[in-house]
Amino acid sequence: MLVAIGQNQRSATVADREALAIPEGALPGVLCALRAVDGVDEVAVVSTCYRVEVYAEAACPETACAGLRAALEARAGRALPLFALSGPEAFRHLARVASSLESAILGEPQILGQVKEAFRAAAEVGAAGKRLSAALARALATAKRVRTETALGRAGVSWGHAATVLAEKVLGSLAGKRAVVIGAGEMARLTAQHLRDQHVSLTILNRTVAHAEALASEVGGAAGPLERLDEELVRADLVVSAAPIAPAALAPAALERAMRARRRRLVLVDLAVPRAVPAESGALADVFLCDVDDLDRVMKAALAQRTGAAAQAEAIVDEEVLRVARDEAERRAAPIIREIRTRAAHLAGAEVERTLQRLGRSDPELGMRLEAMANAIVAKLLHAPSARLREAVREHGPGDALVAAAVEIFGLGEDAAAPEAAARRGAA
Repeated sequence: MLVAIGQNQRSATVADREALAIPEGALPGVLCALRAVDGVDEVAVVSTCYRVEVYAEAACPETACAGLRAALEARAGRALPLFALSGPEAFRHLARVASSLESAILGEPQILGQVKEAFRAAAEVGAAGKRLSAALARALATAKRVRTETALGRAGVSWGHAATVLAEKVLGSLAGKRAVVIGAGEMARLTAQHLRDQHVSLTILNRTVAHAEALASEVGGAAGPLERLDEELVRADLVVSAAPIAPAALAPAALERAMRARRRRLVLVDLAVPRAVPAESGALADVFLCDVDDLDRVMKAALAQRTGAAAQAEAIVDEEVLRVARDEAERRAAPIIREIRTRAAHLAGAEVERTLQRLGRSDPELGMRLEAMANAIVAKLLHAPSARLREAVREHGPGDALVAAAVEIFGLGEDAAAPEAAARRGAA
């Protein structure tokens, strides 16, 4: 059975998460230590700045969760506010994480790759196997449904996305348009990455040319010194200023000269706080100046759209969890049902043999007919009880009173009376 235990930004403080943080290069050792915990058959760890979560396959979830909790708290050196889930609820959490429903920003795409990498790393050191891989595959399929059937991942909430939305209102599609990004810091990098994804022709300008060249290499654009802005303004459709002080070329008089030379619309985005580009520059003909307040309005609208899409995503996750619960019930009930059916078939076969002996006949055709009839009776008699047993396991677990009663009534062995042992035998 799948179990999940750990902590994230919803359940733990930064200090708690830091206590479990896994340094670069330490993951293989952590995986091997957790794989050795009593009751754990397979294990993987999803470790990001927002979460450290352990996913494991275990025949006995209670034993595995207790052991993993002890191991994690020993690693941190103190008690921690850890969540612990098992069965379909553990899968629900994994699916929600992969679908970004558990992320600090709904719909962010990075977590899907982080989950894939976590399970790949676990498989690489032999900590994860077929059962965890199957759980991951179902979680990824759920995340794919969320991405394709809802707007959760399509409503962007980054500065780059907001700038793109505003620019497209003026320029239409940005594909093939020319954009200049001023600066080479984090804000410039995130904006340039988003513009690259819109197939924009990018130029990065910065006072330190080496920094501009490094960013240009990352996003597939050109680079140059800030002094090139005058000539770039004649050709550019979009200029994003991510510098705290606007270049002289964006001052009203200088920009007016550039606009006379180009004679077409220019979208100018000022990412500085406080604003660096003079408001007078935005008042020029065919200049459309946007600041962080404009971007913030776009981002808030996108967040509202994502929140609406989250309800649809939750419904998809619920559907997939129900499928997992049904499959889990089938797997856990299977050993009991199989033993009941095997015993019934054996009794039916013995009665067929006894009947043929009493008739004093050794007619093969008659024997086949009697056997078929006996098997049909067994199948029809056990159909409803089998379905009810599966439902009982799905709703209440293998310790349900109805399951125990079936074991007692049919006189099954100790293994069947202890469903965890039966589950282990069925999975072997």
